Amino acid sequence: MAYQIHIQRADEDHPITLKEWTNYIQQDQELESSNHIEITLPNGMTMGMSGEGMAVWKTTIKDEEIKMTFTFREGEIATRYSSEDQIKKMKDIASKLEAIVVGDEGEEY
Repeated sequence: MAYQIHIQRADEDHPITLKEWTNYIQQDQELESSNHIEITLPNGMTMGMSGEGMAVWKTTIKDEEIKMTFTFREGEIATRYSSEDQIKKMKDIASKLEAIVVGDEGEEY
């Protein structure tokens, strides 16, 4: 399984709500809300996922178009780790949601 990075609140008694996340998605021009996302795997097969609170981060870094999927589940936002640019974006989101960015092993970024 891929290594995940999470945006979550340090205070577990006050998790991020779906409403907070969807409101944030609406105001961030780099994020596009979606309830169904499909990706093409290296072998050419397509994999889909459906659910509330998903968003795709679309940006250009060093002349390359980047698309990164964020999912919402149980009070946190998660995505597969890919780059330091992604960590920077997640820190920006976390600061606006009064949250922190942590890895699967609990390390804070």
